[in-house]
Amino acid sequence: MKSLKEKFQNYKKNKSVWGKITDVIFILFIVALFIPNSRFAINVFANQVKSLIIQPSVKDSNNEHILTSDNFNWQLEDMQGNNINLQEYYGKVIFLNLWATRCGPCVAEMPGIQELCNTFKDNENVKFFLVSNESQAKVKSFIDKREYTFPVFTTRYQSPKVFISQSIPTTFVISKNGIIKIKETGAVNWGGDKMEGIINDLINE
Repeated sequence: MKSLKEKFQNYKKNKSVWGKITDVIFILFIVALFIPNSRFAINVFANQVKSLIIQPSVKDSNNEHILTSDNFNWQLEDMQGNNINLQEYYGKVIFLNLWATRCGPCVAEMPGIQELCNTFKDNENVKFFLVSNESQAKVKSFIDKREYTFPVFTTRYQSPKVFISQSIPTTFVISKNGIIKIKETGAVNWGGDKMEGIINDLINE
């Protein structure tokens, strides 16, 4: 039976350079799974790859859910400590994302959300709301560290029934007349031409 040293020498001799590299990556991946912070980073990366594939889809007209102004009655607080009510923005195209700092898929889709927000940041017909029920200090620290500029809110109140979700991230895109045009759960690619076109179509309705 070969000794461990002999096996290792044989491995070095017969394994290709690329094979050695992939083996090292695999070992590092396995080790990282046992380190909490690394597990989260891997989760985010995996969901970023996934989000590049999954595109948002507009609901079939037969499955549209029409909301009234009362459905938007939800007190939120921005990162400057200002209180607003979502109800004030009924009549706008609304992008509403429910998320948390501890959620890998939430973090994974944020670059796409930032891209979309950058495109429409000067358009008064579109409003973005990224809402977390975590403490404002925790959320602000998370956002500032990553230098995101999309509008972020926290809340101490239960969301309206229509926005209650059993998982995060959950994202709603709502037309000016209160129709939920998109509802997606999990990491989705919110950047790019497809979503920009959907928002523009909703603006022009």
